[in-house]
Amino acid sequence: METVRILLSDRNRHVRELLRRELESEGYVVAVAGNAQEILGSLGHGELPHLLILDLEIPYLAEVNLLESLKRTYPSLPVIIHSFQPENPIEFIAANAAAFLEKSEDPHQLKQTIAVLVRKNSEDRKDSEKRIAKSE
Repeated sequence: METVRILLSDRNRHVRELLRRELESEGYVVAVAGNAQEILGSLGHGELPHLLILDLEIPYLAEVNLLESLKRTYPSLPVIIHSFQPENPIEFIAANAAAFLEKSEDPHQLKQTIAVLVRKNSEDRKDSEKRIAKSE
């Protein structure tokens, strides 16, 4: 089975490290980013992660139009918005995210959502490979 790579962003260093440890204990390989520029830098170098966990309160999010840039440049990258509920929910966010989870002290729901998305993406990749093989 392929090792699942996750890029985790959160404005709070302590939350990043806590979630990194939690996810690594589940067998995921986790890279962390503290702001939008670090996310873009990480995505631009090396293998694309299987999943991005995005805190809407990270620095420089709006300045770099991160969600628009991600959707345009990495359309197959699933994004889990892991943030506090915004005061003014933005429909664009919901349309460009695979899931929205409100932050809580228990990472259990985040782990469950990751597992579901990883399984779904794996099945989608297998289906695509089968279609390609049949067409050849």
